[in-house]
Amino acid sequence: MSDEPSIVALADSVSELMNGVAGWILIASGSVGLLAAGGSVVQLFDATAPSPNLAVVALLTLFSLLLVTFGVFVNPRFRRRLDRRHAVSQFGSVRSVDERVVRAAEHCRERCVVCESRVDEGLDRRFRSEYVVAGIPVYTVSEEHNHYCLACATAELSGIDSERAEDVDGREEAAPSTAFER
Repeated sequence: MSDEPSIVALADSVSELMNGVAGWILIASGSVGLLAAGGSVVQLFDATAPSPNLAVVALLTLFSLLLVTFGVFVNPRFRRRLDRRHAVSQFGSVRSVDERVVRAAEHCRERCVVCESRVDEGLDRRFRSEYVVAGIPVYTVSEEHNHYCLACATAELSGIDSERAEDVDGREEAAPSTAFER
C-alpha cells in the first residue's frame, strides 16, 4: 500500500506528458493548416495561378484554428498559464500573489518566515512578476515564495497580530479570544 502514492504520482506525470505531446501535435498540425490556408489566400492575388475554392479555404482555416485552440487547452503548460490569467485589458508587467495550503504529506523542507520553525503544514504564498499580453502571462520575470507554519498562517489569516507571545518555557500562549465575554 505504501507504493500507491508513488504509482499515482507516476500516472499523473505520464498523463501530463502525454497531454503535452498531444497538445503540441494539435498545435503543429493546426499551424500547418493555417499556413496552407494562407498560401491559398495568396493564390487569390496571383493572376497566373488557378484560383482556390473559397469554401475550402474557409473550412481549412476554421479547422486549423480549431486544432490550435484544442492544442492550447490540452497542453498542461498552456492550461496553467490560462489559469493564471488576469483582466483582458492588462498588458505589460503585472505583479500577482497567490496562496496554497501546504499539507503534511508534501514533506516541505522550508522554514516559516515569521517564527523560523519548520513548515510541516501551513501556507505557501507565491509572489510573481509576469509580462502579460491581453491578460495572459507570456513570461514570468520573477517568482518568490514565503512559507508560513500553521500557527502563523492561522494568526495572519484570522487577523491576530503576527507577533506571537511565548511563555518562559518556550510554549505558545493561547491567542486572545475575539468573542464577547458575558
